[in-house]
Amino acid sequence: MPKPPNEYELYKFCPHCGQNLHSETINKEKVKVCANCHFIFWNKSKPVVSIIFHKNGKVLLIQRANEPFKNYWVLPGGFTSYRETAEEAIRREAKEEINVEIKLEKIIGTYLIDNDSRGMHLDIIFAGTTDEEIRLNNEDTNWEYFSPDNLPENIAYKHREAIIDWYNNK
Repeated sequence: MPKPPNEYELYKFCPHCGQNLHSETINKEKVKVCANCHFIFWNKSKPVVSIIFHKNGKVLLIQRANEPFKNYWVLPGGFTSYRETAEEAIRREAKEEINVEIKLEKIIGTYLIDNDSRGMHLDIIFAGTTDEEIRLNNEDTNWEYFSPDNLPENIAYKHREAIIDWYNNK
């Protein structure tokens, strides 16, 4: 997997006025600032959500059809939308990706995803169940329930760690 781009280095021009951005440190954080209009580029993690669907002690993983991490196994989930809570986002993503309504149980934890080519993400991972049949959309090629002690090798993001955390604390 290629190293993710450093978003901080990618931004050279102000998105508001087009002038050059320069580096500054504000509140001990390296940022880019526009001397013309005073725009500040704060390079922050983007929120994403995932869910550990479990059934009979096994965890649902889906296999990605597209990059990044094409053919890797992941938990169902995705980006939050503007003005959407994490709970709303995971319900929407579960419906979009595997076409099920979910019963949320708890948050397993938050995981810093620092290996995605699209940038840094903060993954809020839930545990939950569904009584419905899994039906994939075109973002994924396969799905399977795995025992936490027999997970596939290629699992993306920090999903393996989250599954182990869930298993050790259920």
